[in-house]
Amino acid sequence: MANDSWDVMPRASEANMEFVPHTPFEEYSEKYKDHVIMERRDGVIMVRFHTHNKPILWGAQSHRALPDALRAVSADRDNEVMILTGTGEFWVAYGVAHDPAVQEATAEQRGQASLDYMIGDGMPLQEILVNEMRIPTIAAINGPGYHMDMGLMCDLVICTDDTVMIDVHRWMGFASGDGINVAYQETMGSKRANYAMLMGNAVPAQKALDWGMVNEIMPREKLQDRAWELAAEIMLGGKDRRAWRRMMTEIMRKPLKTRMAEDFFGGFAAEMYGYMADSGVSHDDTGLKAMWEAAGIKLPKWQDL
Repeated sequence: MANDSWDVMPRASEANMEFVPHTPFEEYSEKYKDHVIMERRDGVIMVRFHTHNKPILWGAQSHRALPDALRAVSADRDNEVMILTGTGEFWVAYGVAHDPAVQEATAEQRGQASLDYMIGDGMPLQEILVNEMRIPTIAAINGPGYHMDMGLMCDLVICTDDTVMIDVHRWMGFASGDGINVAYQETMGSKRANYAMLMGNAVPAQKALDWGMVNEIMPREKLQDRAWELAAEIMLGGKDRRAWRRMMTEIMRKPLKTRMAEDFFGGFAAEMYGYMADSGVSHDDTGLKAMWEAAGIKLPKWQDL
């Protein structure tokens, strides 16, 4: 008996199915504009995080907006290369003191904050950069600060000549999580990373270049132009080289993906365990004066910028 089972399958014309359209650039760039300013040229998208067009205020709101914005960028097939940068003369240097969204007075509140904000928003921020952003990425680190994990997890990294990288966790009493453990150990080696995380010492731009953490150091006024130049080089060949760019992300990120799989959650879990076990640890950034003084950096009042 002849097998005619395929006769029951409808033709595409009969099914009348359509692709669900991706959210267009104009829509998601507008949606996240209060936290992320986006610009796109010839397939290259620059993502610049900010707060009122000043250096970003790191709080629960920005912590949530950034991964959501990056997810929208990664889902848009018209984005071929991404540049990630900050605003002003600092990468991440200012936090929101006593953010009402993050209550930490009781163990129950701390557990909820950990679930909703630290792990809930913090883990996707790094995971999207490494695992979901399937296009080449360039970090243009625009000055001193913490949360350098976001920059160091990009495929290429350039920075200003006054950039200073600091692991903020030691100064706040947290174990080094948030992905900085992964970024530091992968880019500077375990002994240097141990020292930087345990001692909370600053890593200036030249040392970061010597250790292989960054690819280039630029004067501030040339940083963004250089990022666009690098992106244009990667874009040579246009859409005809899309497969090359896609496959290169897999080759470039294999070591980082491996370390992420092995160490990322463990670092985050250790950070959160310490947070729950030590009631004196909090996200009040007003205690970071000593960190900036040790780094030799005078931090202006954010309101005066």
